[in-house]
Amino acid sequence: MGIDRSFLNKPKEEMTPAEFKLMILEPEKDSDHICWGCKYFKPVIKNSQFPPADIIGWCKKIHWPFFWCVPEHRIVKKCYAYEEIK
Repeated sequence: MGIDRSFLNKPKEEMTPAEFKLMILEPEKDSDHICWGCKYFKPVIKNSQFPPADIIGWCKKIHWPFFWCVPEHRIVKKCYAYEEIK
């Protein structure tokens, strides 16, 4: 469920840029959305006061240049814009 955080045991020098970003930007919530593994997903950061309570993040690819909000209670299982984080 959510982001695979098994890489946190690796030394910082061995992490990929994507893994390092995920280590620094800890998300506020966790859910079953496919979005967590997508490189275009921008999660709500822990202790952030800006977004509404039911938003887990935004998709930076759908509806560009405006971001598509990903709500917590509408689980996204499939997405045409999905690209795995490498």
